[in-house]
Amino acid sequence: MKKYIFCIPSSTDFAVATAVLIYSIKKNLKIADECDFVVPYNNLSQKAMNYIRRADIDVKFEKPKDSSFYNEIPKTIYGADNYDVYLSFESFWQDGYEKSIYLDADMLCVKDFSEIILDNKGEVSWKYPNLGTVVIGENYLGESTYRRLIDVALSMHKDKPGGDQDSVNTLFGSGSPNDVTYFDDMYNFQDWGGGGTGSNKNFLEKRDNIKIIHYSGRRKPWGKVWDSDIYDSEDKNCVYYPYMIYNCEAVKIWCRYFEEFKIKAFGANSPIERYQSSNETIVEDTP
Repeated sequence: MKKYIFCIPSSTDFAVATAVLIYSIKKNLKIADECDFVVPYNNLSQKAMNYIRRADIDVKFEKPKDSSFYNEIPKTIYGADNYDVYLSFESFWQDGYEKSIYLDADMLCVKDFSEIILDNKGEVSWKYPNLGTVVIGENYLGESTYRRLIDVALSMHKDKPGGDQDSVNTLFGSGSPNDVTYFDDMYNFQDWGGGGTGSNKNFLEKRDNIKIIHYSGRRKPWGKVWDSDIYDSEDKNCVYYPYMIYNCEAVKIWCRYFEEFKIKAFGANSPIERYQSSNETIVEDTP
C-alpha cells in the first residue's frame, strides 16, 4: 500500500478513457510512484478491466461498499437504473491512505499537479462546484463521511439527477461548516469549446497553465457521434458536434495521448505505429 490513492470510477464504455487518464497521470505526476489506483464500478466487463490494467498492472477494481441506497433513487443524469454517478462516494472511504484523489474518468492530466495533493492538510479540496477533481484529506477519509454523503443524497437530493455532486456541494460547498479549500479551474478545465463552455481560443490562451482537461458533456474524444433517434437519449459518452470537437486543441491532445498509450501498452503492431515508435513521435498524417 502506498501513501495516496487515485479513485477513478469507470464502466465498460469508459474503459479506454480511464486507461488513458491513468497513463497520463503516471506520465506527468511527480509523485505518481507514491500512488495506488482503484477503479470503483457497477458495470465493468473483464475485457474492460484487462484493458485498464495495460495502464497500471496493479490497479484495483472495487464494487461499491454500499449500493443499497440506489433502490431509493429514481434516476440519475445517465437515466434510470444507471447509478455510476454515485461511485464518486467511494473516494471518501479508502482505508489506510493519507489522501484520496477523485477524478472523473473523462479527464486527462497534461501537467504535474502534485501541489494540490501535497498542500492538502487533511481537508477536502476541490474545484467547486464541479466534482471532477477532489482531494480528500485524512480528516474526511473514512466510513463516516461516506455514510453522511449517502444520508444527504437520500434526504435532500434523491429526486435530482445529479445527486452525487449535489450531496458533495451540501457538505463541502460554499458556506459549508466543514474544512474545505478550493482550487481554480486549471485543475478541472472545461472551458475549451467543442460545443460546450468556453472556446478553442480560450483553451489556447490558457494552455500553458492548464493541468487537467475535463471532457465534460457530450464532448468525448473517444465517443461515437450522438443521434437521439438511434442511441439512448441519456447517453453522455458521445460527440454532439463532431466538426467542432475535432478542431479543438484539447481533443487533439487527448488523441495524441491515446496514440502514445496504445503503442506502449500493446506494442507497435502496424507500419504507422512502428514508424511512430522508432521516431518517437506521433504523426498527424500517413508518413
